[in-house]
Amino acid sequence: NNAGLGLAQDEAAGSGVEQILNTNFLGPKRVTEAMVELIDPAEGRVVNTSSGGASMWLKKQDPALKATMSNPEVTFEELDKTIKEQVAAGNLGMGNGYGMSKAALNGLTLVHARAFPHLKVVALSPGFIDTPMTRGFNARLTPEQGCVSSLVCLFSEVTSGYYYGSDGLRSPFTMTRDPGMPAYEGEDDPAQEKYSR
Repeated sequence: NNAGLGLAQDEAAGSGVEQILNTNFLGPKRVTEAMVELIDPAEGRVVNTSSGGASMWLKKQDPALKATMSNPEVTFEELDKTIKEQVAAGNLGMGNGYGMSKAALNGLTLVHARAFPHLKVVALSPGFIDTPMTRGFNARLTPEQGCVSSLVCLFSEVTSGYYYGSDGLRSPFTMTRDPGMPAYEGEDDPAQEKYSR
């Protein structure tokens, strides 16, 4: 699932938060649930292209919201209700809800990992790639450099329900992790200084 609407895209300029959520969160839900029966049950994977914007948004939230959005047992109903509450409260963050929508996609990854235990369901950040979406935001990585985490999540050993950073290593949902820093070890309250330069 590589849906993405937000930031500097021409299409995003007139988009409200509902359209961004519909594309980045609910779109992957619909596609996955419509196609899941066609995925090879022995080797199939669902790879959700998220964003570092997800953890950038979530790291600024209170502990209760962080816990809900990163809970491996979260239900879709809880996740959807939580996101609707954030929209109602105006807690959208950058890009008119872009980071929040990708945090919701990470939560959906947890929901689908539990719903489809015969598949590997993961989320990834491709990195801050120089594309029309990031025009004017000083993104420096080439699209080719943005393939590292996708290749890992598609073809290497991964754990269902995990979020992988742009370097292909496990990353926390609730805190940013810079490429080249240690892989996230699963602690409940990750320290920013452990995972960022």
